[in-house]
Amino acid sequence: MTTILIPVPSSDFDPTEAAVPWQKLCAEGHAVVFATPDGKPAEADPRVVHGTGFGALAARLMADERAREAYAALLVSREFQRPVRWDEIAAAEFDALLLPGGHAPGMRPCLESPLLQAAVVEAFCCGKPVAAICHGVVLAARSQGANG
Repeated sequence: MTTILIPVPSSDFDPTEAAVPWQKLCAEGHAVVFATPDGKPAEADPRVVHGTGFGALAARLMADERAREAYAALLVSREFQRPVRWDEIAAAEFDALLLPGGHAPGMRPCLESPLLQAAVVEAFCCGKPVAAICHGVVLAARSQGANG
């Protein structure tokens, strides 16, 4: 069984970019492990989940029905309820890395985390597949090994 690690911040990740891939990966028989800063379940960006604050643009800017359903399922999943801490991430324990994004302020700790940057570098150095969605690419781009 292939194990995919999905690190997310404590809050404000994009529910579509984490929940939909999680659902698809699990359906294909992969194991998914989530990682958060403190090992506690995270929360997606509430604006994207509920459309709050988007006014007339809510229908276009919030997650669609399929993504909201995937996020609701994610919230009660064992994988999501039992994340590892960022400081527990070790490349030997996963086969691939998926970096979801988000654009609310709570994403900043994820994008700037030396722990996650080191995990990304380690995954690349070990030849593991690394996928990044939206602002997850920022984390990958900021990750530099000792050789630059």
